[in-house]
Amino acid sequence: MSEITFTIAGKPEPLHTDSQRSWMQALEDNGIFLDAPCGGHGSCGKCRILVNGKEVLACQTQAAQGASLTLPARHTAKILSAGQSAALETDGQTAYALAIDLGTTTIVCCLRDGVSGALLAQRSCLNPQTQYGADVISRIEYAQAHGARALSACVWEAFEALTEQCAKDAGIAASQIGMVCVVGNTAMHHLLLGFDTKPLITPPYMPASCIAIERRGIPELPCCAGAMLRVLPNIAGFVGADTVGCLCAARFDQISELTLLIDIGTNGEMVLGNQAHRVACSTAAGPAFEGAKISCGMRGASGAVDHVRQENGTVLFHTVDDAPAIGLCGSGLLDLVAVLLELNIIDESGRLTCGERYTLPGTDVFLTQKDIREVQLAKAAIRAGIELLCSHLDVRSRDIQQVLLAGAFGNYLAPASACCIGMIPAQLLGRIRGIGNAAGDGAQRCALSRTEFERSKRLAAGTEFLELASKPDFQDRFVDALSFEEEDDDDTD
Repeated sequence: MSEITFTIAGKPEPLHTDSQRSWMQALEDNGIFLDAPCGGHGSCGKCRILVNGKEVLACQTQAAQGASLTLPARHTAKILSAGQSAALETDGQTAYALAIDLGTTTIVCCLRDGVSGALLAQRSCLNPQTQYGADVISRIEYAQAHGARALSACVWEAFEALTEQCAKDAGIAASQIGMVCVVGNTAMHHLLLGFDTKPLITPPYMPASCIAIERRGIPELPCCAGAMLRVLPNIAGFVGADTVGCLCAARFDQISELTLLIDIGTNGEMVLGNQAHRVACSTAAGPAFEGAKISCGMRGASGAVDHVRQENGTVLFHTVDDAPAIGLCGSGLLDLVAVLLELNIIDESGRLTCGERYTLPGTDVFLTQKDIREVQLAKAAIRAGIELLCSHLDVRSRDIQQVLLAGAFGNYLAPASACCIGMIPAQLLGRIRGIGNAAGDGAQRCALSRTEFERSKRLAAGTEFLELASKPDFQDRFVDALSFEEEDDDDTD
């Protein structure tokens, strides 16, 4: 192993790596993961770093002995770990319980006292699989071409590191953890556990396994290999255990009102219904709202523009940590498009009226015509999904009594902006609320209580799945939703 010197915030650090590795691979060898939505093919330009003062693409530049490396501030994203569900119940069957929310972009790990339910520690990191692509389809394609071992191994290694960090923070030995519960979307579930992912990209797009898993012993997690492993069930090919976790956290089996639950990420999962009947679907929202495929897109790190508004025609904005603006995170992107629509700088078709790009005043942060098209594709997919769920249940969108937004993007977005661009029907504006990291909440509930784990099975089994691709009018609804013009009439009649 050679040693290379790099700097973070001006401090020299040793970097241990094999020779003939790219800078991105060398950093990954040392647990540092850069944005690489393109999977390291050099096409997205997100992994720019400074090597000896020169900006290069980390994925395309070979690591060199003795070089000085400076990482961008945007690689350290703020990750949402808190939820907003009711108090947790425990069955006291284990002294310490660990819950892991395995997201496409992030991993959140929470350690709780198995008797009192008290939160003892929580840690998070970016999902190291991002080196193989920003979205699940890219990763499945990589697994089909090269095997899934590398994608599985890097996640288990991240689990191990987070578990040991949580145990250290709580002042216990990791071996004392008696229960580990994991949630994730169906692709993350299959890649983690070694199930064949080919069925997920082959009609009729059904998973290799939907059943809940409970087994004693986790050899893949050496620090607590003797613990019990619970993995929540999947509902369908792209509606996974993370959605089931959200249903648990929201107590969906106790809701009488017509409720829409949305988890907006690279893959937008939605559930519409109540305790009597509910239907779920998944729509390919894409990674735009997580910063990928957007010229100045980034995750919610220091310097990310997270909110934008206008006063008397003047565009004002806020950044994470009040730091100088260096990019746009999802909530800021949504706000900016909404503000530019209000100011007629973007017209209803999505065309920029000021040229090929708009630059945020006083910054180098800009929005291009291509960026706006990415937003239109993402919001249209979500809106079309909402309309088809309503049509399937023979209800109108105005009949929806509450909208629950789960996940980081849903937690931070401004509902007014989501309605302004037509992602969510405008008449639902006053009924929208965020519920935080609901998938993680559900995992914690099921880690602490067998009753909750059994509830998750019933919720999954009792949720109907709607395959949008099989609906003949999906494409028409999607195309109609590309426009930023909001129809006055409810189009789910």
